[in-house]
Amino acid sequence: MTDEEKHLWYDFLKKLPFTVNRQKNIGNYIVDFYIHSKGIVIELDGSQHLSEEHEISDKK
Repeated sequence: MTDEEKHLWYDFLKKLPFTVNRQKNIGNYIVDFYIHSKGIVIELDGSQHLSEEHEISDKK
């Protein structure tokens, strides 16, 4: 996990009263955090998403 993902996880998401999955596979994608009971996906875009390859993938 990136520093930002760790901060979000340890300071907030981990303490929620429902299950939060980290690095969850959904189809062909891996999302940073997933809350099934709420239908929520959380994706934090770090500097790795600035590359052309990731930019194309993110648009999909």
